[in-house]
Amino acid sequence: MAKLRWTQEQQKAIDTKGCNLLVSAAAGAGKTAVLVERIIKMITDEKNPVDIDRLLVVTFTNAAASEMREKIGNALEKKIEEMPDSKRLQRQIALISNANIMTVHSFCLEVIRNNFHKIDLDPAFKVADSTECVLLKQEVLDEMFDERYERVPSDFEFLSLVDCYGGSKGDSKLMDMVLRLYEFSQSQPYPKEWLYDAAEMFNVDDGFDFGSSPWAGIIKDDFLIELDGICKNMENAEKLLNNDRELGPYLDVVSYELENIKRIIRCCGSSWDSFVKEVSAFDFRKLPPIRKGSADIKEEVKGIRKAAREEINGIKTMLKSTGRGDIGSKMQKLYPLMKSFAGLASEFGIRYREKKKAKGIIDFDDIEHFAIDILTEKRDGRVVPSDAALKYREKFEEVLIDEYQDSNMVQELILSMVSKKDSDAPNLFMVGDVKQSIYRFRQAKPELFLQKYNTYKDTGKNRKILLNKNFRSRKEILSAVNYIFECIMSENVGEIDYNENEMLNPGAEYKELDDKEGTCGGPVEVHIIETEKSGEDTPNADDEEDIDGIQLEARMVSKRINELVGSNFVIFDKDEDRYRNVEYRDIVVLMRSTAYSAPVFLDEMNQRGIPAYSDGGGGYFEVAEVQTIISLLQIIDNPMQDIPLLSVLRSPIQAFNADELIDIRNADNRRTFYEALKAKSEMNDGPLSDKVRVFLGRLDKWRDLSSRMPISEFIWYLYTDTGYFAYAGAMPAGEQRQANLRILFERARQFEETSFKGLFNFINFINKLKVSRGDMGSAKVLGENENVVRIMSIHKSKGLEYPVVFVCGLGRKFNTRDLNESILFHQDLGFGPDFVDPEIRLSYPTIIKHAIRKKMKLENYSEEMRILYVAFTRAKEKLIITGTVGNYEKAHARWSEGVDYPGNKVPTYQILKGTNFFDWICPALLKNNPVKALKGTERIEVAIPGLCGEKSKWSIKLWKREEAIKVNEGAMENVAAGTDELQEGQYYGEVSRRLGFEYPFGISSKLPAKLSVTELKDMFISSMEDEYTRNIFVPPLIKNPAFMEDKKKASASERGTIMHLVMQHMDIDHIPTIDDVHRKMDKMVDSELMTEEQASYVDAERIVHFFQTSLGQRMVKSGKVYRETPFYIKVKSTEIYNDLPKEYEDEYIIVQGIIDCYFEEDNSLVLIDYKTDYVPEGGMNNIKDRYSVQIEYYKKALGRLTGKTVKEKYIYLFYNGNIIEF
Repeated sequence: MAKLRWTQEQQKAIDTKGCNLLVSAAAGAGKTAVLVERIIKMITDEKNPVDIDRLLVVTFTNAAASEMREKIGNALEKKIEEMPDSKRLQRQIALISNANIMTVHSFCLEVIRNNFHKIDLDPAFKVADSTECVLLKQEVLDEMFDERYERVPSDFEFLSLVDCYGGSKGDSKLMDMVLRLYEFSQSQPYPKEWLYDAAEMFNVDDGFDFGSSPWAGIIKDDFLIELDGICKNMENAEKLLNNDRELGPYLDVVSYELENIKRIIRCCGSSWDSFVKEVSAFDFRKLPPIRKGSADIKEEVKGIRKAAREEINGIKTMLKSTGRGDIGSKMQKLYPLMKSFAGLASEFGIRYREKKKAKGIIDFDDIEHFAIDILTEKRDGRVVPSDAALKYREKFEEVLIDEYQDSNMVQELILSMVSKKDSDAPNLFMVGDVKQSIYRFRQAKPELFLQKYNTYKDTGKNRKILLNKNFRSRKEILSAVNYIFECIMSENVGEIDYNENEMLNPGAEYKELDDKEGTCGGPVEVHIIETEKSGEDTPNADDEEDIDGIQLEARMVSKRINELVGSNFVIFDKDEDRYRNVEYRDIVVLMRSTAYSAPVFLDEMNQRGIPAYSDGGGGYFEVAEVQTIISLLQIIDNPMQDIPLLSVLRSPIQAFNADELIDIRNADNRRTFYEALKAKSEMNDGPLSDKVRVFLGRLDKWRDLSSRMPISEFIWYLYTDTGYFAYAGAMPAGEQRQANLRILFERARQFEETSFKGLFNFINFINKLKVSRGDMGSAKVLGENENVVRIMSIHKSKGLEYPVVFVCGLGRKFNTRDLNESILFHQDLGFGPDFVDPEIRLSYPTIIKHAIRKKMKLENYSEEMRILYVAFTRAKEKLIITGTVGNYEKAHARWSEGVDYPGNKVPTYQILKGTNFFDWICPALLKNNPVKALKGTERIEVAIPGLCGEKSKWSIKLWKREEAIKVNEGAMENVAAGTDELQEGQYYGEVSRRLGFEYPFGISSKLPAKLSVTELKDMFISSMEDEYTRNIFVPPLIKNPAFMEDKKKASASERGTIMHLVMQHMDIDHIPTIDDVHRKMDKMVDSELMTEEQASYVDAERIVHFFQTSLGQRMVKSGKVYRETPFYIKVKSTEIYNDLPKEYEDEYIIVQGIIDCYFEEDNSLVLIDYKTDYVPEGGMNNIKDRYSVQIEYYKKALGRLTGKTVKEKYIYLFYNGNIIEF
């Protein structure tokens, strides 16, 4: 492998020492490689070497930590090959297993375990499962509220809080708010203090000066943005009037009003009182009556003035409430409520911690806060490092933080305490990209990165280095990304100005493509699909009713995928160092949220023959198989619930049809459906009564067993007793469905490890998971090399890259539900409540809530913009963006509003009016587009100038609804062609002709379209095989859970699959040792490629033995090794079926398979197939006979796939270590 050539800036990031260093590394800039090289250089430095266990390397996830450790280990092994006698390198290899490469939580756990005595913590503590935490929190809430109610009427503040914010039905809304406030406060280093301070912000006197508060500046800044938009619209009105002299009196009024608006804008820089006075004094004049002049211009100007008047009047109304007496009075009334609210959250925290202490457990929030307790002290109101922190400072030569943009205030404090960042020898290294900070919902604080970015210099103790060369994507993609974000990302929205410093510069090297090889790259594609639904131009976020729009988009995307895979579009494969045709595995479909859209996309793709997979981040409880079992559990616990009961009765578990259910309902239509069932069972009036009695008998049996069995075992018993697990496995995507059911079983098993027991508590826990957004993603059943299109959320794609990326759902509304809560809370601005008058039941937002809502909207929109940046920068070679609009004409008019705004930026007021990604992207495309329009259904291709004069290339297509509906319908037209309406008198003859028709190519219709190599092998040996030579292992239809299996046993097929999986992933840059195999399996377990139990099945010695054979050594030496390679080849049917008539020579069958391994040697290929079969004594010849057909087809496929000669073919038998040559 060629040695990496570092850029000048990368080399600076590797070499710079003796300072706090912030490395701002844009997408694809090689930050991980730089971080690894920096570490390697420190631990191998000849003059000042540092042992690796004296570094603290903090990563965002466990997987990232594992990957980092592996990369450092690999780099050290290469170094030691160069210097095999180096004792220093040998020492580092020995130390790497103890290296501090970990997440913040893992580091905090180490701090706690080494210092538990300082915080009065039982050393035998356990980290609680999230299952137990959810239940424990609910238990604490219930107990706390019950006790508070017992204090009534003395606890007046609590009762007032319930009355004002408890909701119309009970107090569940307030309970949820208290829990959310507690969890939100945990992102602060000192939660109790933050809660107290947030409430005390309302403790003011009558003369409170709102203008000096932190809320006033936000209100003023937001008004300035609104006024900018009003000003621009009024300037447009002035231009219109200048075109018609007869409208001079209108022009005088508009010019006067425009000048006053500009004066207000200038006033924004003065005091709050001056600003309020200026706005309050402003008023619109009355337009004089004019009969002459353009009626169209008059109407347009009136519309502009009306919109401006409404916006300014709204501002004036809001400012009226900020007078010294008015705002002070309201805050005084709110103070006891906010104090009670904060007190409830604080009390909840104390009670919850006591519960955990009694159980000997801690949760993830405790891990960080206990570490703060250990590492900090407070002296004279300042937070300083404790003695424990000082010891860590002495231990660590450098603290290196990966993904620094995702740090929060808690993590910032912890890492500040153990680093020397404020000393004379600063040693903090931070790397990240603020444009990829997309975890604010976890209270990540990108402002921490930005503060350093804006203050660090090129020299001194605090320095920054920018890495903006992208080594991932083609230039066409980078130019498009640069253009869009130059237009839309600013300090207002995005929190950083996208300029020359932030633009992505191409660094990836793609070989020139011969025209004969196909086509590659190309302009970024934009597909806009008009749905014309309800006259609206924006679908709602995650609206379950908008399946129509989602389906149209999914249909278009499926069409485009089939076009790409079925064409001569190629991508560059770096591993093979050549261009090859794009495959399904090279394509990913990204969405902001997959909950409702992904199933529709999966269905559309499956219908069109596209293999696809979605590892949805939610929606687990919505899938049919899980819903059915949960409904069954609900009625076993309480059968008087009609909806889950009907769900079970209609399911395959019992299979009642609609007519039967109507008949049952009629048996007793005044009570519950369960009582109707009992009434029907007593009628003895035929088969339906018998069927009902059977079901009720089963239900009674299940109810009895549920009280006597552990919940997990009971769930598995239901799976087998009802046959539902087997049924789910036989359905489409059966493996996925069964895996989802296993997750429910596993969740039940985890539930049993808590102190909560029984079916009722389990159902309550599941319900709590649903409402608390603790939904689980679907089970993972997909290997990383499966040839399928991936569908995933943008968040899950972070850190990944794909040759072809579809970014879909760009017309879906942003989710702004969190801005509508009764009480908002913000890290810096505290509480933003509604003002509630319980006597007249009037509720309205306070000016404080307005300020916090505006701040949160800015932060949320900035986050959405960064999410879009992450999505676009996943693409290596082809980027395709899609979305829907309701009414295209309305949307286009809205997008065109800021086209003439000065400069390249889409104006901030237009960005903030946007409700979806298209409302940002399309105005940018229109702004500097020479076409100035995106109209018509013909595809248009444009080149738009952007940063530094570079041009981005775009291919834009508008799909009318009718056109999108017809996508892929061609295949159905032939089916309908023979069903034209027949004239009277023709029926008999035509029906007879059709029923008597014999297809002339009957044999062809019975030939399979596709065969696997294994099927061919079985066809060949079926007649010659006896029980002695047969060695077929059929996996059971139902895979038993752990409690029903002998953990030491696994079927031969399972062992074989796992051995193949390990061989596929083994690192073979050298002959591996047993330790290498075990390290690789540990990583595979961490990455969820296999379970610990599966890893126990692997015989590491047999794997090592293979690599010690001459064949294994040749493979390692080759350097060009290809594993688990799928293929599809076309074979004449007569070649497979020898007895076919000659006229079928032109019929072909697709043969598919997966080649275990092949490697290049002397420009030829060596083919290897692994077998884990048991081989009885004397059975070697049978093995050769059995697999000869399979190996021959592998050889034929490899020849066609690569154009090279397969010079040798082998089977390696793990069972006895023999090599069989063919």
